[in-house]
Amino acid sequence: MKWNVASCDTLFQYVGTCVPQPPTSAQLVKFGLIEVDLHAGELRRQGRKIKLQEQPFQVLAMLLEKPGEVITRAALRQKLWPADTFVDFDHGLNSAVARLREALNDSAERPKYIETIARRGYRFIGLLENQDNSAEAGKEAGSEKLASAQLRSPVQSWTKWVPLLAGLSLVLLLGAGYVLRHPERSLAFNKIDSVAVLPFENAASSGETDFLADGITQGAIDRLSRLGNLRVISMGSVSRYRGHESDPKLIGHELGVRSVMVGRIAFRGERMVVRAELVDASDGSHLWGEEYDRKVSDAMSLQEEIAREIATKLEVRLSAQQEKLLRIRHTQDFEAYEIYLRGRYYWNRRSQQDLQRGIAYFEEAIDRDPTNALAYAGLADSYFVRAISGALPTRDAMPKAKTAALKALELDDTLAEAHTSLAQITANYEWNWGAAESEYKRAIELNPSYSTGHHYYATFLMAMGRHAEALQEMKRAQELDPLSPAIATFIGHAYYYAGRNDEAIKQYRKVLESDPSFPIARTFLLNSLEYGGRYDEVIAELKIEAAQQGRGPEQAAARDRAHRTGGAEGYWKEVLRQRQSGAVGPGPGSDLDTAAIYAALGDKEKALSLLSRAFDEHNMWLMNLKVDPRWDSLQSDARFQNLLERVGLK
Repeated sequence: MKWNVASCDTLFQYVGTCVPQPPTSAQLVKFGLIEVDLHAGELRRQGRKIKLQEQPFQVLAMLLEKPGEVITRAALRQKLWPADTFVDFDHGLNSAVARLREALNDSAERPKYIETIARRGYRFIGLLENQDNSAEAGKEAGSEKLASAQLRSPVQSWTKWVPLLAGLSLVLLLGAGYVLRHPERSLAFNKIDSVAVLPFENAASSGETDFLADGITQGAIDRLSRLGNLRVISMGSVSRYRGHESDPKLIGHELGVRSVMVGRIAFRGERMVVRAELVDASDGSHLWGEEYDRKVSDAMSLQEEIAREIATKLEVRLSAQQEKLLRIRHTQDFEAYEIYLRGRYYWNRRSQQDLQRGIAYFEEAIDRDPTNALAYAGLADSYFVRAISGALPTRDAMPKAKTAALKALELDDTLAEAHTSLAQITANYEWNWGAAESEYKRAIELNPSYSTGHHYYATFLMAMGRHAEALQEMKRAQELDPLSPAIATFIGHAYYYAGRNDEAIKQYRKVLESDPSFPIARTFLLNSLEYGGRYDEVIAELKIEAAQQGRGPEQAAARDRAHRTGGAEGYWKEVLRQRQSGAVGPGPGSDLDTAAIYAALGDKEKALSLLSRAFDEHNMWLMNLKVDPRWDSLQSDARFQNLLERVGLK
């Protein structure tokens, strides 16, 4: 057990009492803008406290004890890690010094305070101020010797606690067992069951390296997700914190996790220095930290190394399957991996232009390395999203998506993303429900923290009418991606399909309160309000939507007039007129949307004719035919029941 000899904090938490003594001038050391309070164990800059963990502080105390002299690595080890402890000393010391330098705004390359002496140790090279303010000009050397002598006294004086600490150590040894032999391992580790990996800060802040910084973050998330024993927040939610000052305690509360990983990457030509730290979100304490100096081309192995070290610290016992998943590298060609990361960078933006750019990068990555399963998975995702959004004809895009997904799985059957893509294609396009469910379940088995897998599986369960299971999966997806407006919106959609329309409306409004411009939530809200006959509210929402899109209120006003003069029938006739005139865009489910208007008007013939055409065109939105309440008026018609049977929903 390591004790902070300059304060009562550690002793108090075990014995419940400790009478602090006021600091003496010998216990206050100043250099530059920095003040070190050895009594309180605190570091301050111009009176403001600087957060510094115990081990880095002890390193500083030892260096300040003998300023200008080399403190060997062996001496630091003996002090910080007694011989009977089990720890990777080199990593631990390097990490402690790195955190100390960060707190002091110092650097290894151009040190102001902490100088590295190659293969030997470290020394303090800053100029110490004389604490009694009695030093005169020209006596700096004498002052430094005085400060050095003063610094030795508090370190030596704490030895009076040795008998007490010896007895206390025995008590702790009997009560806590091996904890004393693992000084870096906090009792808090036993409670860590969830983590959020914040986007690694890119020191260069360059568009040329941002995609790589994001890739390393996503890679760390993916590797940690494969542990299975750890709930890992998805990239979608943590990306909100990119470029902002991060308070791990606050972020942990917002995301509902017990730990937060923060990191920083400095790219230097072909090398990168990556600093990562795991923080306990309950109290902000340091759990683990490390600094890595690697070639940029070692990014893939670095992701594995970080995940493995976290697993070790959290005492996660890896199964043979988890070990295999951690070791997988989908390409040995770093340039191919780099091109793939560029593709994902643009895919994550989701605009049609960015999706097309993503496709181009995925294809380039495949040309570079045809064995790269990740690139094929990215290609499958891109074609699927473009098809379901109506940007590409279904019959053109979906076969390409399936070919890419199958190729990805041929190369790596453990890729959860590819299983999810294949499940989506099999469900939405082929209507092969049994095969689709098997793929969803396989994806979730491989990566329980893959929020998209849970989200898409939930939409499948909705279509099958398994509403309780659908809500359960959607809420699991939200636990993994708590800030996703899409997932929050689809929770509302699950209520809608389950016949709980008022709850759906409340959920959509809740999403729009936090993100007023999120289009899917407003579209779904309009559908639910129309279904509920709440036309005045529909008009109000249409006006908001028009203002957000830079359009005038004419369409909303026309519907309002039609409703006031002709009731519900007048409203729907005006909606049909606007659609037929082109004033309202067709959308990805065009025939179904128009069929729903005819169904609302009581024109079954035209509604069923459009539904039949949608079937012939393999419209992917037909998978919801059984549960969508817009078709309530058609349920009794034999032709509608026949259509359900042809889609496989009966």
